[in-house]
Amino acid sequence: MNYYQEKIENDDIIPAKIYIRKSEGGNCHYPVHWHKNLEFDLVLEGTIEGKINGNKVEVLAGNFFFVNSGELHETDAQDRNKMCSITILLSYNLLREYCSDIDSYYFDFTDNKKAQDKVRNLIIKCAELYEKQEEFYSLEISICLRQICSVLLKECKKKKQEINYSRYEEKSLQNIKKVITYMEENYENTISLENIADEVAMTPNYFCRFFKKTTGETFYNYLNEIRLYHAHREIINSDSSITEVALNNGFPNVKSFIEVFKKCYKVTPARYRKQF
Repeated sequence: MNYYQEKIENDDIIPAKIYIRKSEGGNCHYPVHWHKNLEFDLVLEGTIEGKINGNKVEVLAGNFFFVNSGELHETDAQDRNKMCSITILLSYNLLREYCSDIDSYYFDFTDNKKAQDKVRNLIIKCAELYEKQEEFYSLEISICLRQICSVLLKECKKKKQEINYSRYEEKSLQNIKKVITYMEENYENTISLENIADEVAMTPNYFCRFFKKTTGETFYNYLNEIRLYHAHREIINSDSSITEVALNNGFPNVKSFIEVFKKCYKVTPARYRKQF
């Protein structure tokens, strides 16, 4: 498992980020991360294999993957060539406008088909408005998003005290989030084991054991996953050379980048860029 904190900047007018993913062979895998925004991933075609706080979730076409604010989560496609989805990252502050003590609650769609159907239809409507971008589309999307907030607050709201974590689990979660934040903000630079252990006041040896136990992944593999995620985006969306992409995203040299990239995507970065 690999965690990073996703930085999200909402649109200036629309209180959310909206993504419509239809690309063949694209990067459908998002390393385990967290953010304040609430996340909805509606599957239109294919299957999402996700995890929330370590619990596996399989989401079939017609259903959506929902993530509460601050939850550790990741998503991947069962078949990256048969994946189409709509993602909405809903502003947490929008909910706070209507519920001042929002930090005391979480939202649960379990066994609430009526609420699921309402939100599914609103997600589709948001995507249609976003794609067409006709006059006043931002106003109409904002109305849809507030309708989603209404469903959440009226039909899905639950007190957080209903979830019981041990003191060790709480501390582990805090430390992991602290490490995630540090790595996401510094992945372009050299990050040593000593640097990252200092962030959570642990010795390097103890940190390695803690990190492996908590994530199931070694620190260096995890760091490579974060760097690879950002490098993949640059490969697709820029004309930078492969060497520039490697160095821009924290890899010590182009050889190590190619090795990590090829292990994941089965081809070299240059060939991948030509193909997709």
